[in-house]
Amino acid sequence: MDSYVIQTNVNDSLPSVLDVRVNIGGRSSVQGRAKGRKARWNVRPSDMSNKTFNPIRAIVDNMKVKPNPNKTVISLSIGDPTVFGNLPTDPEVTQAMKDALDSGKYNGYAPSIGYLSSREEVASYYHCPEAPLEAKDVILTSGCSQAIELCLAVLANPGQNILIPRPGFSLYRTLAESMGIEVKLYNLLPEKSWEIDLKQLESLIDEKTACLVVNNPSNPCGSVFSKRHLQKI
Repeated sequence: MDSYVIQTNVNDSLPSVLDVRVNIGGRSSVQGRAKGRKARWNVRPSDMSNKTFNPIRAIVDNMKVKPNPNKTVISLSIGDPTVFGNLPTDPEVTQAMKDALDSGKYNGYAPSIGYLSSREEVASYYHCPEAPLEAKDVILTSGCSQAIELCLAVLANPGQNILIPRPGFSLYRTLAESMGIEVKLYNLLPEKSWEIDLKQLESLIDEKTACLVVNNPSNPCGSVFSKRHLQKI
């Protein structure tokens, strides 16, 4: 059993030294207090990792709140109703997933943009005369978070800026800042059903603005823009 001390250059809120005991034979590795310490490994984190901070996870993952056992509680902490037994998966969807696994046809690597048959179904569902869609217009991702990351990565370069709503979903800022993209906040007006303050929005745009994020329906406000307001945007 060999042991090392790994030192990382991180901010003051995190431990700067990690003691690790490593079994060179590969059978086990145990974090703990190393006795025979060897040379330190100075592992420098990347600029992207230093810039990445998710405020939602920082709050929710550290919550240790015990609710009153004598009262019915509606959790407003995070937007995942399935955790509390709401919005269960439709039995047809569950069965289709089981059938796909049992078939053995989909156990290998899928196309990076998703299977053609799946993309055709998505295109058919969202197709409308005003916005015709085909399978080639669809990219399937691992949830909304990856979709947002891909969109920002292809639209903006480091040093440019994007405009996002305030209040809004915090992941836009988390991803943008990790990529070296400046974030500018445009205001939503509560007295106008959370419509965008278009004058304030326009004042933020400059030659380095790469894109405008329009979150409709709004997260977290739940409002939906009218066709007239969308045309103004």
